[in-house]
Amino acid sequence: MTELPTKITDDPSGAAILIRRLITEQGAAYWRRYLIAFLLMGVSAGATAGSAWILGQVINKTYVDKDVRGIALLSGATVLIFILKGAATYGHQVILSKISNAILANNQRRLFAKLMNESVAFFSERHSSEFLARLTSGAYSVTQVLNLLINALGRDLLLLFGLVTVMLMQDPYMALLGFLVAPPAMLVLRKLVKRIKGLAHNQFTGTADILETMQESLQGIRTVKAFTLEQTMGERIDASIAAVEGNANKMARVSNRSSPLMETLGGFAVAGGLMYGGYSVVAMG
Repeated sequence: MTELPTKITDDPSGAAILIRRLITEQGAAYWRRYLIAFLLMGVSAGATAGSAWILGQVINKTYVDKDVRGIALLSGATVLIFILKGAATYGHQVILSKISNAILANNQRRLFAKLMNESVAFFSERHSSEFLARLTSGAYSVTQVLNLLINALGRDLLLLFGLVTVMLMQDPYMALLGFLVAPPAMLVLRKLVKRIKGLAHNQFTGTADILETMQESLQGIRTVKAFTLEQTMGERIDASIAAVEGNANKMARVSNRSSPLMETLGGFAVAGGLMYGGYSVVAMG
């Protein structure tokens, strides 16, 4: 009896192993460019956190200190911060796009070279639509995963760290209200990711079936016309298209289930912050 993996790193086809392979085999060659992109992401995240901090200072200068000169200085600093943020965002997006294009082109070359070295028996066991799907969707998915990983670790994580730092500097107790919504959100999102993984696999195979039917119909159009198979091929591709459409609708429902959850949890967090802030102003002055 086959034993199930006890840890996520034990599964050779699991997400952890695949991500490790993508980083070592695909992303490691571009580590210098990724380092520059990380630095620019840090600048962008710091600018976003700085704009949030300056907003509080502007409110204090306006309603507490009544300092017009201070407001003007902070307004000028805000303009500089947003200019810096825009330049940093442009820089890291262009760098990541160039890396993605290079990885995509390299994977397509490697895949084609690998196919040319296979035997005839290898091609007889598989349909050519599978190779077309792998050459397009398969090679492109590698760059999507790497971009998602880099943006999550660079842009999103650094931005989260910066905003949390500003929250703790302004009011630690109010920041705790925002942290309370994180655990239930993470549990639900974890289940959604598992569900989307299966739907994405079905979407890939369904698209390959459509390409298979289309290719067979076009290449064998003489046979289709000779034996009046137009209706048969039409029914076949209709079934594949309907399956892909249904699967896409399921993916749309599953992927967007997080929106009501996050809005609801965000509403509780904002309401808690308003209650705490209002109580602090009214009761504590």
